[in-house]
Amino acid sequence: MPIRLLRAAIAAAFCFLALPLHAQPWTSQRPDGHAPIGVMGDHTHGAGEVMLSYRYMYMPMAGSRVGTDAIADADIVSPNGSNFLVTPTEMPMQMHMFGAMVAPTDDLTLMLMVPLVFSEMDHVSRMSIQNNPDAVAFTTESGGLGDVKLSALYTFARPGRTRFHANLGVSFPTGSIDEQGVTPMSMGNEVRLPYPMQVGSGTFDLMPGVTYLGQSDAISWGAQASATVRLSENSNDYRLGNVYGGTLWGAYKITEMFSASVRAKAMTWGDVEGADPAYAMAVTNRVVPTVFPDLRGGTRLDAGIGVNFFVPSGSLHNLRIGVEGVLPIFQDLDGPQLEVDPMIEVGVQYAFGLFGKGHGH
Repeated sequence: MPIRLLRAAIAAAFCFLALPLHAQPWTSQRPDGHAPIGVMGDHTHGAGEVMLSYRYMYMPMAGSRVGTDAIADADIVSPNGSNFLVTPTEMPMQMHMFGAMVAPTDDLTLMLMVPLVFSEMDHVSRMSIQNNPDAVAFTTESGGLGDVKLSALYTFARPGRTRFHANLGVSFPTGSIDEQGVTPMSMGNEVRLPYPMQVGSGTFDLMPGVTYLGQSDAISWGAQASATVRLSENSNDYRLGNVYGGTLWGAYKITEMFSASVRAKAMTWGDVEGADPAYAMAVTNRVVPTVFPDLRGGTRLDAGIGVNFFVPSGSLHNLRIGVEGVLPIFQDLDGPQLEVDPMIEVGVQYAFGLFGKGHGH
């Protein structure tokens, strides 16, 4: 495409986004006034408004991949294959996220997210696959408070029935990176569990992003780009890989109380940098893939579908309930690494005015 045509296309796109639609101003007071429940930091509030929220996410992982190809557990532990002594087979993860948002002004909203994370990881060994399938199969568990996140959302443009806001967050290292458990090879002693079983990152992380929202009488849409950037190594001599992602969504207002949404999400994350010295012997002996820092990165593309319920008036005015199911449709993993299966997220949000204010969208 010639440069002049490319410039014209970009200019036309920005002009379209900025078109002043005169029917109504943008509003959150409708069932599709927020993004699907799986999107964080998607909306701001009017001055004096507070929102409390709870989300539950279930993310199961089962089966492993190397790149885009599935690999059998038997091949991971085979001396003629990946040559590990043990491999994880599945890992269900549950997260309870408690949130609060408060808007000091119409332009600025502050957001606090407090997660509780619980994981289990089932394993099989070379011996259990070659001999008795139940001989040395075992499970490890971890859980507790994750990394607490504090963000500022600043609305910097409101052209027509659209909005743009910047997301700037910090993640605090409140989650444990010293989770321990007993394995068949630890001879009854507790040892540090591998990277995926740790509850937190152990580092202060920056979380920059930008969000765009649009709306017509019956349809809403949005886009968000975000990142998680690790600022240093943690106390165990490593840092998790940076995460970069983007998501697009659209929703249809079925009634004044119900809407349905569709969403696409892409994310990529890096391998672990550095290495926890507690895993040195396990790496030397090729015990399990989850202790190898260069087998943690990947790229994934998800598709989501959701339903949203909103109370527009009465004593429960501004109560929202959202449900979203997410299906991974593409995964490219530095592996062997467990792949993600279909996920579900359910959330409840309730907004109210502080000191008689609020609903200033």
